Amino acid sequence: MPILPRQALLLAWIAAACVGFVVAPAPASPPAMTHEEIAAIQRGIDRLVDDTRAWQRERGDVVIPWPEAQGHLAIVIDDVGRELHLFEQLLGLRFQLTFSVLPGSVYAAGAQLRLRGDRRRYREIMLHLPMEPIDASHMQAGAEVRETFLRVDDDPDTLRAKLEFALGIVPAAVGVNNHMGSRLSADAVAMDSLMSVLRDRGLYFVDSRTTAATQAESAARRAGVRTLPRAVFLDEDPTEEAIDRALSQAAKMSRERPTVAIAHPSPEVIRVLDARLPELRRQGVGIYPVSQLLRAVEPAGVP
Repeated sequence: MPILPRQALLLAWIAAACVGFVVAPAPASPPAMTHEEIAAIQRGIDRLVDDTRAWQRERGDVVIPWPEAQGHLAIVIDDVGRELHLFEQLLGLRFQLTFSVLPGSVYAAGAQLRLRGDRRRYREIMLHLPMEPIDASHMQAGAEVRETFLRVDDDPDTLRAKLEFALGIVPAAVGVNNHMGSRLSADAVAMDSLMSVLRDRGLYFVDSRTTAATQAESAARRAGVRTLPRAVFLDEDPTEEAIDRALSQAAKMSRERPTVAIAHPSPEVIRVLDARLPELRRQGVGIYPVSQLLRAVEPAGVP
């Protein structure tokens, strides 16, 4: 079959290119670095190391290695996303607090971005899941009207759908705790229906224990979901003196076993934590994310 002119031209171009590759000289070796250039690079590295150490010393997290701590305490800040001023002050503390975000809050997305904004300072994020309280009027009070509450009249599929929806709003969550819920958390069937979602997603659950009749922790253990109960509400009495006493109680408990305390954004909570957490560190009590406490205890319940 005769070669067409265009095909001949293409073959000639390919042949010329191959010859060019064969006869072309090897690329020149890069010039050797001078001693001055090497020294300048080393000075730059030294400055970077010094700056990193200075940042860690002045602004970095204050952490006691787990084996060296005499007490192990997690502090969960609830109701995150409803305001930013107090949130920013809590975020600025040099201790690894855990932040639980309300899915219906106006700043839910922004708070998650801020919490993930500095990889040098890990801050654990939870979903603060709204659940029906005994007094239903609380679901209509103030900012609560923005929340989609899980209710005792919801069937299991609806409960799971509401949970999935809330997790979609707080995608950075690695765990969940209940917001209110004194009525719903006492319903074992409802709690069982929710725990399958958490198990499948690999999330943990902290039982806020808003009622002594809670079935949430037991349901989590039956489902094989990692779980811990709230041991102390730091601001059940919101006065500064009472918060200080509650923190001392939580610290004492943490010397016996890993302990979860819960607080809410307020000027009183911030003042107490700002003053007392460095003192607790000197006394050997470390502040850790909830997930780190869970790794130190039985990771899942026995069905």
